[in-house]
Amino acid sequence: MARPKKQGLDYFPLDVNVDNKLEILESEYGILGFGFIIRLFQKIYANGYYLEWNQYSAPLFKKEVGIEKEKINEIVDFCLDINIFDKRLYQQCQILTSRGIQKRYFTVCKRRKEVEVIKEYLLVKPQDYGINVDNNSNNDNKNENTENENNLNTETQHKRS
Repeated sequence: MARPKKQGLDYFPLDVNVDNKLEILESEYGILGFGFIIRLFQKIYANGYYLEWNQYSAPLFKKEVGIEKEKINEIVDFCLDINIFDKRLYQQCQILTSRGIQKRYFTVCKRRKEVEVIKEYLLVKPQDYGINVDNNSNNDNKNENTENENNLNTETQHKRS
């Protein structure tokens, strides 16, 4: 059995000089806002380049960070307003992501042989960061075909026995 493909990151780069958006967040919410966004980045990068965010996300996140769900929703809405996250993708797909998140993710992943992407979620071109998206989808099809062939071969061997 093949090892499952890793999607998330074990680390993510954090610039020493944060951009204006993070400074605005920190000026509005203090260290709580800064700590909140770093923790949210950890969740995003642990799973890839986006995080599904729906009505159940804030209560679940509350368990992890100890902030009331109303405050969590307030900070997420503020992050959307100041474009830390892409508002269009949030409204259409209920995900939190941004161009910066995706740039950092694909930069770190460029040494991987395969990186799965959902094209509708992309704000950048993974190819610009050394990721061959077309090759990845072909590999997935090849793996499915190989698995189906192996299953057929196994069934045929059992019938012959």
